[in-house]
Amino acid sequence: MSQLIVFLALAFSIVIAIFAVSNTVPVEVSFLTFHSPPVAASVLVLISVALGAAAMVLLGISREISLRWSHRGTSQQLKAANARIAELEAAQPTAAALPGAPAATSVPVKSEGDQEPVPRTS
Repeated sequence: MSQLIVFLALAFSIVIAIFAVSNTVPVEVSFLTFHSPPVAASVLVLISVALGAAAMVLLGISREISLRWSHRGTSQQLKAANARIAELEAAQPTAAALPGAPAATSVPVKSEGDQEPVPRTS
């Protein structure tokens, strides 16, 4: 799976590089009150791609950190639950240790091959 992601990223970066090299005409960028002097379109494309990649890396890192904290919390809950189970099992008396407790009895189990005799009617 990771090889596929690396391959797709490489293919995408090659397409972006070809696009950037093909578009070298200077353009002016205006955004709200911001105005830039004419800059080559390839520079703008490469800056946009770099900012997008940086944003994805930061989002990926923040997601990984949140998953680690979630895993840590779940791990602590599991440890607490296992400790409680061990505590309850240790506190539970066994049937043999209780005075007056009925002894375990076995009940015969009928298998599928066993059949009860069918009464004959005359």
